[in-house]
Amino acid sequence: MKIISDQTLSSSDALFVFIPEKKWDKKPYGKLLSTSLEKEIQERMNSKDFEGKMSETLRVFHVLKEAKKIFFVGVGKEKEPMALKKAAGAALREAKKTKAKKVVFLLPEGVDSSKIILGAILGSYEFKIGDKKDSFDVLELKIVQAKKMTSTEISRIQALGDATNLTRELVNLPANYMTPSILAQKAQALTKGLGNPIKVKVYGNKDLLKFKMGSLFGVGQGSTEESKLIVLEYMGGKKNETPIALVGKGVCFDSGGYNLKPTNHIETMKSDMAGAAAMLGIFSWLRVVKPKKNIVAVLGAVENLISGSAFKPGDILTSMSGKTIEITNTDAEGRLVLADCLYYAATKYKPAYIIDAATLTGAAIAALGYEITSIMGNNEKLMSRFKKSAEMAEEMVWEMPITETFRKKTKGEIADLLNWTAGVSAGSSMGGAFLEHFVEKTPWIHLDLGGTAFHESWADEITPKGATGVMVQTLAHFLEN
Repeated sequence: MKIISDQTLSSSDALFVFIPEKKWDKKPYGKLLSTSLEKEIQERMNSKDFEGKMSETLRVFHVLKEAKKIFFVGVGKEKEPMALKKAAGAALREAKKTKAKKVVFLLPEGVDSSKIILGAILGSYEFKIGDKKDSFDVLELKIVQAKKMTSTEISRIQALGDATNLTRELVNLPANYMTPSILAQKAQALTKGLGNPIKVKVYGNKDLLKFKMGSLFGVGQGSTEESKLIVLEYMGGKKNETPIALVGKGVCFDSGGYNLKPTNHIETMKSDMAGAAAMLGIFSWLRVVKPKKNIVAVLGAVENLISGSAFKPGDILTSMSGKTIEITNTDAEGRLVLADCLYYAATKYKPAYIIDAATLTGAAIAALGYEITSIMGNNEKLMSRFKKSAEMAEEMVWEMPITETFRKKTKGEIADLLNWTAGVSAGSSMGGAFLEHFVEKTPWIHLDLGGTAFHESWADEITPKGATGVMVQTLAHFLEN
């Protein structure tokens, strides 16, 4: 979708006039509205046919030479979270439904056009495999407002929307379309074009054994698909500048292993690589925005399956750090993958800080539901900054504790650690307490996407059912600022 900014109306298949939920005022639109259209808006709002509520849309049959179809779109009340993005998403979906190829969004002065553009990109996303002839794409979106945006500003916003949608696409692909090898290929594709500053290294099973990554290797040893360690480097900062490290869980399918997941849960386990997908989304954003920073990503890509060679409850794995781990639950596999990835990132790059993302626990859903991401870490200042970025990106997070009690309960009797501890209900915090053993005192944040990365039965104006692309916008804001 081509996105442009202008200060005048032009011919379009559909014109969407964005209107706040308050007393009608034509002044913020300047001379962009015709007198007759101003009158129509006033009459509709007086009669309450249209009130400007968030994402409310109304088609009006009004004659205007610049537009074949005209819609009013409500943007809600001032400072209502997500209102602008959702309004734009609703408008874009209406445009697709009416098969409008060229679309104009007319905005009043003061409305944040960057959120409108981002919402339109997010709202345009749909996932489908096979014959897509019944799908329709808007080809051009023109943002008309008193203040014109630069092409650079639009490009940066579009990069963020595209990064979120790329993340969604990777997560939505079924497991036979998204194996560890294919995930590695998707990473390598990011090195092509745009005068590319990204380097990718992919390591297979022989390398994992050479690195002594017994924890990561153990999870994937039951699959015929080779496990992969995928390392991405973006070095846009000074040569000797300490990098930032991102780590992502890439379990391309999680059967639960011998602690098999039940029906109604196992079907969506293609989504268990959402943490790794989010980091690939971020790297697709980096290649466009090119911040002057050094950033690396370490992704562990595996399949957790059952076979004669699969790891079993009671097994003891030795991690890259040398710490031994007793397997008390083969369905607590994500932390085993992350353990070696975190240690690799901490020791190889000695980063300023680490952020990991993983669909780690169902307990995150029990605690916070499907819209709030569980976060935790070991550095108060870093956590505070991250929360502020989440607020700016309009993504909800909530800090969960890692206490000494939780840390003690990760300890084993016959091995250094247990990968899961019976009788402790605080599963999200326990996952964080386990991971903390592998960051080598590096400042660190853990994002548990267990409830927020994939919505099986829930959708809104900017997020269809399935993958959400959660935390990509927050991470981008955090890394840039």
